[in-house]
Amino acid sequence: MSEELNKKLDELGHAIEASQQSLEKGLKETSANAAAEVTKIAQQLQDQEQKLKALEEGSKFLEKQLAKGVKTEVSEEFETEYREQMTKYLRKGHAIESDLVENVCKSIVNDSLIGVSKDQKEAISKSLFAGNDPSAGYFIRPQLASTMISRIFETSPIRSFANVVSTNTDSLEFIIDDGQFTSGGWVSELEARPTTDNATIGKLTIPVHEQYANPKATQKMLDDAGFDIEAWISRKVVDRISRDENTAFVLGDGSQKPRGFLTYPDYTAPQKADAFGAYGRGAIEQIVSGSSGNITGDGLKDLQNSLKEDYQANAIWGIRRKNFEQIITLKDNQGRYIFDTRFLQEARTLMLLGKQVVFMNDLPDAAADSLSMVYGDFSVGYTIVDRLGFRVIRDIYTSKPFVQFYTTKRVGGDVTNYEALKLLKLSA
Repeated sequence: MSEELNKKLDELGHAIEASQQSLEKGLKETSANAAAEVTKIAQQLQDQEQKLKALEEGSKFLEKQLAKGVKTEVSEEFETEYREQMTKYLRKGHAIESDLVENVCKSIVNDSLIGVSKDQKEAISKSLFAGNDPSAGYFIRPQLASTMISRIFETSPIRSFANVVSTNTDSLEFIIDDGQFTSGGWVSELEARPTTDNATIGKLTIPVHEQYANPKATQKMLDDAGFDIEAWISRKVVDRISRDENTAFVLGDGSQKPRGFLTYPDYTAPQKADAFGAYGRGAIEQIVSGSSGNITGDGLKDLQNSLKEDYQANAIWGIRRKNFEQIITLKDNQGRYIFDTRFLQEARTLMLLGKQVVFMNDLPDAAADSLSMVYGDFSVGYTIVDRLGFRVIRDIYTSKPFVQFYTTKRVGGDVTNYEALKLLKLSA
């Protein structure tokens, strides 16, 4: 009897244990399902909050446009239908017909964005009503970033190295002291001493020339754009005028613009030759590279060595960035690079044969018979004359509803020391 009772008790214990395990398993599954459901509900709430926020922002945008009295080319019947559907949507969430939304968005964009291309307007109007979710998609606008992506234009930074002076007139005159006194030679104690010749003094006049720009923008764009339109216009104008004057310092012909150092002839007759070296007023020496259309190592050394020692301290290399590749890839007869890259840079300054390299984008590409490189002391070799800085007149009357930004800059420039600059001429 006792054995049978013990057996029954054991069976009952196992049954209770199995029941407890089953209950625990069920509770765990229920808990997991509940957690997943809670997560799902939380995600749905978050999505709804984002949609509500987008709806509020879109509503504010449209209300702002309506408050401005946006005029469209559609009929009054169309405007009435739009207002009725918009009211139902805002109050009860009724969907708005897609054709109606598209037409309204296009009207708002066309009347709000002045000076924007047709393709850009089309893209913006599509973004206003793009989206299949009628609760918010119609009102989502692309966010305008706080930064603007701008293209970089290379130039010739002559102003950073030249002699820059100011004037309060329309020109500046310089005395050219490039002659020398005649020596009477060695004489005995009682020998006659006739009068010797004085040095010949020259004069150089650098006139000041004017450059202008006259961009314009509507007052509405100035008021409502998402960034400072006026400052942007100013930066663009200053950059363009500065690059144009840099080009003139290199290539200008001197007619209503500065004269560039590349426009001077080489030392040839009938220019006078100095007894101590090739020199002629109004000419710049050209060193021939020795290789047709190519920069050579020997040519570079000849160019550097042609400059007198007194100018070497402040001398720089001027070269187009594209042409510098020829220099750093020069090799000797054994295929080894001539210039060790460890000596081509000092701190953040690009160096060549111990002197700074300055990229001048207005110098010609390497080609046969081209003047593709300059070496010299620009602080005495080239002078820039500034009359005034940039002057801007903000004109709100001449071309209503546009505001014009009439900008002028007066500057002159010319070579003032003909032996302080040397040009590398690539052989024909």
